Amino acid sequence: MALLDGLRVVEVSLLAPNMLGMHLADLGADVVKVEEPGRGDYTRMVGGAHLGGASMLHVRWNRGKRSIGIDLRQSAGADVFRQLVAVSEVVIEGLRAGALERRGLGYNALAEINPALVFASVSGFGQTGPYRDLATHGVAYDAYAGLAPPERTDDGFPTIPRSYHDIGTKAGALYAAVGVLAAVMRARTTGVGTWLDVAQADAAVAFNAGRVDELLVRAEVPDTRGGMTAAVRYQYYDTADGRTILFQASERHFFERFCRALERDDLLAGDAGAEFGEHARDDLALRRELAAIFAARTQQEWVTFFVAHDIPGAPVNGPSELLDDPQFRARLAPAEAATAAARLLPTPIRTGDTRGATRPAPTLGEHTDVILRELLGYDRTRIAELRAGGAVT
Repeated sequence: MALLDGLRVVEVSLLAPNMLGMHLADLGADVVKVEEPGRGDYTRMVGGAHLGGASMLHVRWNRGKRSIGIDLRQSAGADVFRQLVAVSEVVIEGLRAGALERRGLGYNALAEINPALVFASVSGFGQTGPYRDLATHGVAYDAYAGLAPPERTDDGFPTIPRSYHDIGTKAGALYAAVGVLAAVMRARTTGVGTWLDVAQADAAVAFNAGRVDELLVRAEVPDTRGGMTAAVRYQYYDTADGRTILFQASERHFFERFCRALERDDLLAGDAGAEFGEHARDDLALRRELAAIFAARTQQEWVTFFVAHDIPGAPVNGPSELLDDPQFRARLAPAEAATAAARLLPTPIRTGDTRGATRPAPTLGEHTDVILRELLGYDRTRIAELRAGGAVT
């Protein structure tokens, strides 16, 4: 039995907010994705990589869901939507702020139908504030939060960092998932619903909390100009096989353990650094010594050495190298499946030795008939009437 068996979710989302429904579906929730007839969620068409004609973003973010095409602009379609909400516990609004409200389907209207409803709005800048209606996606939230400072091209143009990976969109979905589950627990106990307002921009700021909190409380911040590039005992090093290892012996006892395991006590001579957080910043002589040491063994040999001697560090992988990493193969490598769409990364949430199965993303309206029959009790005649009028597809 999956963790969220019995939880029914109605989702109206585009682009990255789809990840909230993905997380819930991964854990067993019945996520009914409501899509615009004809075009559907245009996540199916965006992004560079495609599989079987569908964007990999759609293949991943909409996996495990059921799709129903409903025209919310028609009164008949809006009525179908309200009836779905009446037999569900959660509604996800992954759109611009106020999108469903403008259709007369916002939280207050739906709470009259279902007082225990958990209504989760996931948007760029949230339901309030001067940026509420700013059209944004992707890197916008990390740029706003200070997580994607500009680099410069050789021609002097500012550019999005080459090593940038989006944080706000992913973090926003995770914060929203935590909020949804907490709100469902309360609703099941008290019958009281909740409107959750999660901004992807806020989530990005929260992931930069260490720096932001220092500024908020005017804390004394050490001078770390040069960032981690000047660090020595907390640093990347090349290995004998052309790979890279991360060495993290910034605590003195770990560095002592490392040196003695290698019979290199000479590296401890004159070490007057701090007990904790000692990066030996700008000690180029030590950095050269360590570079020569790490260059003598392969990456996996160093990982084995770190495990055997309890020294902190980790292999440094690119995406393709990660697929061959033994830890990845033991924990996250997808199970064999009949179709490529089903061979996706599973959720990192495990229950004991079990992880959830990954079901493919649906085609537009793939489950319309079965949803209307099973959840709302419609017969063939009623479904045919709605199809003929264009209210559902």
